[in-house]
Amino acid sequence: MEQWYVLKTFPGREEKAADLLKRNITPALWEQCRVLKKVKVFRSGGALHFPEEVLFPGYLFIRTACPKSLEKELKRSRDFPQFPSVTPVEPADLTFLKDVCGEALEQPMGITRLTLDREKQIIRAEGILSGYLDRIIKLNLHKRFALVETALFNRIQPILFGVTLEQDVPT
Repeated sequence: MEQWYVLKTFPGREEKAADLLKRNITPALWEQCRVLKKVKVFRSGGALHFPEEVLFPGYLFIRTACPKSLEKELKRSRDFPQFPSVTPVEPADLTFLKDVCGEALEQPMGITRLTLDREKQIIRAEGILSGYLDRIIKLNLHKRFALVETALFNRIQPILFGVTLEQDVPT
C-alpha cells in the first residue's frame, strides 16, 4: 500500500534534490515526489504580490509502497548523502498536509481573504486559514500573514499563512 514519507535534504536545495531523485532512482520505487509550496503575500509600494515559496524548507515528500527498497537505493547512490532515512508521515500530519496542499499534495497552500470588524478582529475568513482561526498566535495585517501553531511532525509547529484583506485590490 502506498503511503507518504518525508526525506530530509538541505534547505534551499529541495527542487534540485527532487530532480535528482526523479532522474536517478528507479521509478518503480516511488509514485510521487513533492516539494510542498505556499503562496506568500508580499506588499511593495502598496501593490500586493503573490510569490510561491517552500512550505517546509529542507524536506521532500514522497509517496511509495516500497520505503525500505527506496531507502536502500538512496543510501547506495552517492548522489544522496543528505537523505538519512525515509520517515513515514503520520496520519494526523497527512490530514493537515492534504487540507492545505490538496489530496495529492500538488497545489501550493493558498491565501485566505479576511474580513475584519472595526477593532481589527476577524469576522470572516475565506480560505485555508478558516479551519485554524482558533490557533492563530500572531496576526500581522501590515505584512499580511497569520502565524498558526499546530501539532505537526511530533511537535508544535509554527505555520505562516498568507492573508489578504477585504479591501485589498488584486494586482
